Amino acid sequence: MPKIQPHPLKHRELIKKLKEFGVIEVTARGKGSERILILKSGIGNKYKGPQIPIKCHGEGTEHSVRVIDAVLRRFNIDPEKFWAE
Repeated sequence: MPKIQPHPLKHRELIKKLKEFGVIEVTARGKGSERILILKSGIGNKYKGPQIPIKCHGEGTEHSVRVIDAVLRRFNIDPEKFWAE
């Protein structure tokens, strides 16, 4: 099986892949064009757990590999598993 190379992803694709690992996007928080990504690990409506802000100017915004790598490091997601799907 060939190894899949990391590549830039559109915002909607990144969020879709991160949901499989328990990461959600909170649009109500963050300033301006920032979106907050949180590893949901709480009960109820409280957002607890690691979080990271990323820039987003719309659903079609393309995130670079460096940004995606930073998100994966923040949430301790194995890059092999993330890119394999």
